[in-house]
Amino acid sequence: MTRKNLTAAILAGLAGTAGLAGTAHAVNMNPDGTGEVLLYPYYTTNDGNQTLISVVNTTDEAKAVKVRFLEGFNSREVLDFNLYLSPEDVWVAAIVDGGDAGYPDQEGVPHLLIPDTSCTVPYLYGMGVDAGLPFGLQAFLNYAYSGDNADVHTDSIERAGEGHIEMIEMGTIVDSGIFWDDDKDGDTPDVDKYPVATAVTHVDGMPADCMLLTEMWTEAINNDGTYDAANSGIWVQEAVAGADGNGEVMTATKANSGGLFGGAAIVNANNGTMFSYDAKALQGFEAAPGTGPASNTQDGVHFRPGTIYPSLNSGGALDATVFQDGGVTTTLSYTFPVDAVSAVFMHDKVMNEYVVQEDLNAGTEWVLTFPTRNFYVDADRMEFEGFIDAAPTETGTGNGWSCTAVVDPADDEDPYTCVPIVRAPFTALLGAELCEVVSLQTWDREELTYVAPSIPGDTLPPVVSPAPPQEFTCEDFGTCPTFFDLCNEVNVLRFGENSVFGTPSFGEGDDADSLLLSVEDEFDAGWGRINLENGKDKNDNDLPRKDSAGLVGLPVTGFAAYEYENGYLDGGSVKANYGGLFGHKTSVLLSTASTAP
Repeated sequence: MTRKNLTAAILAGLAGTAGLAGTAHAVNMNPDGTGEVLLYPYYTTNDGNQTLISVVNTTDEAKAVKVRFLEGFNSREVLDFNLYLSPEDVWVAAIVDGGDAGYPDQEGVPHLLIPDTSCTVPYLYGMGVDAGLPFGLQAFLNYAYSGDNADVHTDSIERAGEGHIEMIEMGTIVDSGIFWDDDKDGDTPDVDKYPVATAVTHVDGMPADCMLLTEMWTEAINNDGTYDAANSGIWVQEAVAGADGNGEVMTATKANSGGLFGGAAIVNANNGTMFSYDAKALQGFEAAPGTGPASNTQDGVHFRPGTIYPSLNSGGALDATVFQDGGVTTTLSYTFPVDAVSAVFMHDKVMNEYVVQEDLNAGTEWVLTFPTRNFYVDADRMEFEGFIDAAPTETGTGNGWSCTAVVDPADDEDPYTCVPIVRAPFTALLGAELCEVVSLQTWDREELTYVAPSIPGDTLPPVVSPAPPQEFTCEDFGTCPTFFDLCNEVNVLRFGENSVFGTPSFGEGDDADSLLLSVEDEFDAGWGRINLENGKDKNDNDLPRKDSAGLVGLPVTGFAAYEYENGYLDGGSVKANYGGLFGHKTSVLLSTASTAP
């Protein structure tokens, strides 16, 4: 290499390093696996499966973390709470069916089983111990998708048996210098401070004082049912003072420091299988002080338990750094924080392998999770999170809403009527006639693609170049991709007939409701590619998918799981089953063409 070329290479390397350094306050996927936000694409309690989860705090600071479990159809919350990790702490839990946990009357009801002593609010482990159990036990709840909150899917609690998980760092926890009135006499505060970091730190295997956190989050109610600020915990007081009574709290809290990692393992004791994966780790969720949305102070995003805050739209960063094919790093800007989160999951294609060999009793299922889809297609979520332009103050179409003037202009309180519309890059609103139409093309291990049996011939011969005009279409040779709907936040594609995760159906016939889709008539083994670039309208016209910065496709994550069943060992009672899990391979496409709002 010449001196000139060497110098150019060094400068290029420095430029690349500078580009990576610039991601500190832009949302990005950390290839090293640690971050502020952890996303677990799949859990299940179906068919004897249990899902074990963990989160690790690698820093020397205590942390507040929102733990949220979301069902798979439309990401409605089935359980969430605040977790407080001491320095270098690990928290573990298991998601199990109530029947498998030893409670026959709770069969079909997913539960969170917590053998870990780390502080949560409410303190689920302590509540279990107080009830005589050696662990905490909390049933999943269907309140967010039943009754007044019902959506287009079943309201059965069994629906909560499959879904995905979010863990969002809310801030680092410190021993506050603010004094508190520990005897609640309303007089001058006593000498005690808020030693929260000390309280969550383990001493001989137990946190020093989890009840301090519970007290700080306890709301006092007067005899007439009104809120009693004087006797409520300091964190409740700060939260009530915020917007809608769900504001961020600052006492004993400072900005996020990242450094979380986690994973999950789907275990089936009856089959003798385990499928494990690492959680996706995002950095840069909280913006630098003085940047980001004006409503976000960026001293952490520590919110009250019992609310959906913080959500993936609560971050402070409006920029996202994406890594395109070929090693190109690009930072893009957005209007809403959740769009920056979506950007790091945006892919135009998803690829993986499958095996369905009959002599191996092999089964393959692909999990495809859209971790942010509900922010784009669910009218309830869009209204709640405020995806609307200026409240609105004029007619027109904004982010997630189409607004027109009402008939009576004298109605000053609500001069405009707004209806929800799907937000790009998604193309179908929840409950619409169509879902996200995508295409799947598969090949065997010798490069042959699937040919419909009704089409004579099984190959397309090569031609010379320049090629003659081709007056045929892919239908003439049976090599067209298969088009199908992805209607849910979590989708399970089953290749062949053998089940891996036991995804159930709710209802029968045409009314059946399930996360499961079947891929039939494939080769014994091979690979496939799902194209997310274009959707379809009801007239079969293409609907290009593109976000506001030009990324093509949809925000997606997931994996492929293989299972081989070889029956019972030597005629005994132990099955010789084997499993493997492989993350999806993807591509990133950034278009310079104009984009939809």
